[in-house]
Amino acid sequence: MRSPEYSSSSQDLHINGNLEYIYRLPGLTCAGCGATYGGSRILSVSAPPQIQNDKRFMSRWPVSDEEHATLQKELAGYLEKELDTFVTFRPGDNFQPAYLDIPSKPAADFLWPNIRSFVVSERMKRIVFDELSGDVDIVPVQLRKIGKLIAKLPPAIPFSGKPEAIIDEAELNNPDDSIGTYYQILVRSESDYPTGGIPVSTCPVCKRKSIDDEKRELVMKEEMWQGQHIFFLRTTLHVVVTEPLAKKIRSAQASNVDFIPY
Repeated sequence: MRSPEYSSSSQDLHINGNLEYIYRLPGLTCAGCGATYGGSRILSVSAPPQIQNDKRFMSRWPVSDEEHATLQKELAGYLEKELDTFVTFRPGDNFQPAYLDIPSKPAADFLWPNIRSFVVSERMKRIVFDELSGDVDIVPVQLRKIGKLIAKLPPAIPFSGKPEAIIDEAELNNPDDSIGTYYQILVRSESDYPTGGIPVSTCPVCKRKSIDDEKRELVMKEEMWQGQHIFFLRTTLHVVVTEPLAKKIRSAQASNVDFIPY
């Protein structure tokens, strides 16, 4: 399951907007494996008040594994969670809330403003995703900059020529109840490892798994299915759904969503 093909990046942004997370864990420079990286996982938990004015939890800039472990321990204390370092939390984790900026008044059933999650209307939440609570987390988005344009119209060319400027240049609505509530769908399940995708090593410090991209086959096979109706193809951000779920979404005449066979 994915977004449809768009004629341009401007049209994509015009229809789907951008979803921003302000609070996060930074990236990591690991002394154990030598890797510098940061993921993009989105957590359903809200950022605790203690970190909301703390710049350490707003930067993506990588820190050492010792400093990262300290931040994780601090965060676990605020959230009253048991901590398994570099497992409970990972480099680059994003916290709620998420803010939606879009140069048009959202009208589609599906929005694709972030590579790690997608957003659905109240109608799709009720018809489809409320029944999948074991496989997904459902979290409302905060409407922030909402334009007055009609989403189905071709996008105007921004003055600067840059697609992302559409949001800044749009005549904005004040977000209100007439737009309705939109929800992030955070997929939590995964398939089994694809052929050639089993990790060849795991860092003893940061728990990062290394795979051989040249041997990995991005193909979903029946034996990889773990029983969920919606899940990620493991080691990727590709969202896979079963045929019954795809049929249900099609039957609801959902807009701004496409399906390709795996």
